[in-house]
Amino acid sequence: MKIKPKHWITLIVLSLVWGSSFILIKRGLEYFTPIQVGALRITFAGIFLLPISIKHIKIMPKKTFHWLFLTAVVGSFIPMFLFPIAEVHLHSSIAGILNALMSIFVIVLGALFFKYKTHLGEVTGVVLSFIGVILLLQSPETATVVPNEWFYHLLLIIASLMYAYSGLLTQKYMGDIPPIVWTAFIEFVLLVPALIVLISTGFFQTIWDHPEAIQGIGFVFLLAFFGSALANIFYYKLINETNASFASSVSLLMPLIAFGWGLLDEEHLGIMQIIGGVLIVAGLYFGRKEIKIKKSKRKLV
Repeated sequence: MKIKPKHWITLIVLSLVWGSSFILIKRGLEYFTPIQVGALRITFAGIFLLPISIKHIKIMPKKTFHWLFLTAVVGSFIPMFLFPIAEVHLHSSIAGILNALMSIFVIVLGALFFKYKTHLGEVTGVVLSFIGVILLLQSPETATVVPNEWFYHLLLIIASLMYAYSGLLTQKYMGDIPPIVWTAFIEFVLLVPALIVLISTGFFQTIWDHPEAIQGIGFVFLLAFFGSALANIFYYKLINETNASFASSVSLLMPLIAFGWGLLDEEHLGIMQIIGGVLIVAGLYFGRKEIKIKKSKRKLV
């Protein structure tokens, strides 16, 4: 596997899109509850890709479906709620920082459960990036102390772990299924549960009682269209053409974008955060060694 310029371009574009998703979540939370933001994001993404999933429903191999369902639940459904819940109490930039742990979890989970061989360069890059993440988590002196902050950090760490696991599942089991079809089916299986959540949480009553909440729908619409539907297609395509390790490097660039938005939104940045950002980029540079892996090829029927 050779990393081509187009792969780096895709990685950078994904980092810009997903790095901006945390501020969009924050804006959505000004109008809706965390559960409603997560469910609305999933619903929009499912509706966007519904025609594709219906058109290709016959080509989805039945033996692959349970892996796709697991990927959907672990990589899309649960994290979509964990991030908004945490962002009620934490800065959006912190959410972007902790999401960088995804790249580290790919290496660890791949070695433990997927028999992937890592190289010294990858380990070095992960260590540098991990140190960078720790430094980014050091709060500036002007920051407000959040009660039980560790719990919300833990939610974000769990979400990053789930993202990493779903990426590894995708690399192993997507096979010859086109990334756009894989993404469409992931959103398809989550569409009905997300709608049920929206109805049960009184989302439509909120819209009826507070017409200004329409603006919040706009923020979540952008989040779903760019951050879920389109971005996931290119992310899974990147995994298919490279590997889960390289694709997960997007999480190492996302904190820089998230911090940029945070600064514009009057969130604070200290010298430790600046050093941490430099280390994350250094880890990305030094860690691009290939993981040797046998891909599971499945022919469409």
